[in-house]
Amino acid sequence: MKILFRSNESALSAGSLQGTNENKPRWNGKFKHEILRKCFLSLQPDLTDDDEIIIVNDRTTDETLKWFKDVAKCNIYVKDVPPIDVCPPYAKHPFPNLHPVNINCCLPMMEFLLEICKENPEEIIYVCEDDYLHIPGALSAMKNTMSRFDGFYIPYDYPDRYTIDTSRNCELVYLPAGHYRTVPSSTLTMATFGKTFMRFQMELLRAGVFADDTWTWKAFKLAGSLCPIPGHATHLQEGLTSLGRNWEQVWNAIPG
Repeated sequence: MKILFRSNESALSAGSLQGTNENKPRWNGKFKHEILRKCFLSLQPDLTDDDEIIIVNDRTTDETLKWFKDVAKCNIYVKDVPPIDVCPPYAKHPFPNLHPVNINCCLPMMEFLLEICKENPEEIIYVCEDDYLHIPGALSAMKNTMSRFDGFYIPYDYPDRYTIDTSRNCELVYLPAGHYRTVPSSTLTMATFGKTFMRFQMELLRAGVFADDTWTWKAFKLAGSLCPIPGHATHLQEGLTSLGRNWEQVWNAIPG
């Protein structure tokens, strides 16, 4: 498994709308700098020597990059990607009046993801954003399930699937790692094989420009998707935590 851990210490507030990037708590009184580190630590127990972490560095301090390397339980290296607001040709969004979430736009990251996928078509590639907390065993369950499934694996069970998802329809299956449901869409935190990501390379490149997750509706319909219930991970943002788990308890059980 290759984990692309996107680290961004400049996106301090949830959503990071242009001009509203305030340093304020994101979840349960916790700030971005502590969430980023705790989420990275939550990945470590399941890692083996066969795994690799690639820190996709989008504005991370040298101190934090060194800390990643000190605590990682597998091979790790850093890939710097230019943020949209400082590096040509990404310095200006092509449609600034239509799209305010500039800080999350990252075409270079998507280009790097596709490069990794092209080189590793049979490898599980897990794109993990830096504010997703995992339970112990989350990665082991992911690997187990992906040994019999080549679609998209979504480790968190977003609450809006039970509210704004008006159809409420899903398929439910039971696998060795537990119960799973299909989902219609997700954020970028997801895993699949390199060859499956490559099927949707043009959609991924467009998503890099627009910070747009709508490509997942097409991809999940064509390739399939599975999400554990209750979720094995959660987005640490108020109102968006996966249902059915005490995430404060999971947080407190992780040393560091």
